[in-house]
Amino acid sequence: MESLPNEIVLLIFRYLKTYDIVYAFQFLNQRYSCLIEKYRSSSINIDLVNAPTRIYNFYCSLLFESEQFDRTQVEHLKLEGYMLHRFVLDETNFPRLQSLSIIVRRTDELSILLKYFAFFTKIKQLYIRSDVCCCDRILFEEHVKQYLFQTDKTRLQSLTFATPPCYSISVQDINFEHCLFANLTLTVRAMNDFCTILSSVQQLESLRIRVLDSNINEQNPLTIAAPPLNLKHLLFICSHPISYEVIRNIFKTLTPLKRLSFSLVFDLQSGVIDGYRLHSDIFSYLPNLSKIQFEIKSLIAMMSNDLIRSFETPFWSRFAPIGFHSYNHIYTLPFPFHHLNLDQSILKHQRTRKCHQNWRFVRDIDLYDRIPYTNEFLTYLRDEFPRLTSLTLKWKFDLMSSSPSLMTWLSLSTIRRLTIKSTYLQSPEVIKQFLLCLPNCDTLDCDYVLIARTTSYFQAGHVLNDFGKRLRLLLVDELPSDWKDPKKKRKNAYFRRFRLFFPNIECSLYD
Repeated sequence: MESLPNEIVLLIFRYLKTYDIVYAFQFLNQRYSCLIEKYRSSSINIDLVNAPTRIYNFYCSLLFESEQFDRTQVEHLKLEGYMLHRFVLDETNFPRLQSLSIIVRRTDELSILLKYFAFFTKIKQLYIRSDVCCCDRILFEEHVKQYLFQTDKTRLQSLTFATPPCYSISVQDINFEHCLFANLTLTVRAMNDFCTILSSVQQLESLRIRVLDSNINEQNPLTIAAPPLNLKHLLFICSHPISYEVIRNIFKTLTPLKRLSFSLVFDLQSGVIDGYRLHSDIFSYLPNLSKIQFEIKSLIAMMSNDLIRSFETPFWSRFAPIGFHSYNHIYTLPFPFHHLNLDQSILKHQRTRKCHQNWRFVRDIDLYDRIPYTNEFLTYLRDEFPRLTSLTLKWKFDLMSSSPSLMTWLSLSTIRRLTIKSTYLQSPEVIKQFLLCLPNCDTLDCDYVLIARTTSYFQAGHVLNDFGKRLRLLLVDELPSDWKDPKKKRKNAYFRRFRLFFPNIECSLYD
């Protein structure tokens, strides 16, 4: 790169992480030191997500201890939760900050996150993602309401909580009159909360919402007096059975919508939901729709030739093709959501398999077959889900054929997390074979007895030794009673073998 002119080098810098540039070139020579100072002085974006600790410490010292970098010019900041221990977020250090993204990966990072909620009102865009459950849901909800919703001092226009369901909020008692939200992403507890947002947040342009409970408060009927006039995009998810009539009455009022995405389970009283009914009851009232994405599940059998024909009308030809899975599951293609419940019946519906890259958005799969898995299905799982990172075995994981050995031909290299349910049914030998097919899995959620039996009680030299060294997080339902007493734990032979087998687990319970 020495022969390249400065203008080209600066263009290359735009494709690299800021901390990588600083760490790699800061002390290379005088020319690059000057270029980095020029680049950093004009940079208004700082992205430290996934930065290794040594690089973060180096960059942080330059940021807060060097006069060469003017942090008061920073407008966009992306951080890991643990970095809040050293980053001082206030208007003195970052007076021009407009956008802040924080990723929480450990429960102890939540307490310091709450301390900054007063500062969050000073910025325009806030994105918080959590990979862990909320340790104090009530305190979190109180902070959200006090600092972000119930105040006329907030400048927030875009708020995103990409979090587990335990971060859910009830907003039925909130007056959003002073809120400026144009974009909102969060989890609420009930349908009444959803309607409250639609009725009172009048500036909304985009709403992404997950509702945990489909029950309706009869003392507070579902009404939307004046839906947002500028609402162009709605993503709505509810995994509990809900009435079709309720959804129809809400959706048909949102006439400005241009993009509608939803994932719903309809109750028995809703009847068969087909293309004719969706069009006449809902979509005919939404004249501006240009994109429809959905996943519909029903508690009654729906699959028939009539159902398929109902989605072959001129109206549906304007939108994405429809896939049919099993007898009660229909969806647009490519499948638009990260999570998918899957069984081997998917192999029987060739129409679902026609479209190229049907499953490119799927990150998380639940397998719930109660019959042994065929080699054909496992091959399908490997080849059709290129971005799968999390897999849950909901029922007994068994194989139709054990020849050839699973590990000799199957590798699910994208999976980072495996969850095993119904552990009392599982075969340790089969689970051992499957773990050997996950070369990059670093998180395991299962029963202690199962993982103990699968590893021959943490035997040295076991075939799963490499898996044990790779594991960073082990979640178990119940530990042996002796491990709960510090004195007994230190003397327990199986605990010592356990720690040698899993040397890199990051959890205080196993120290």
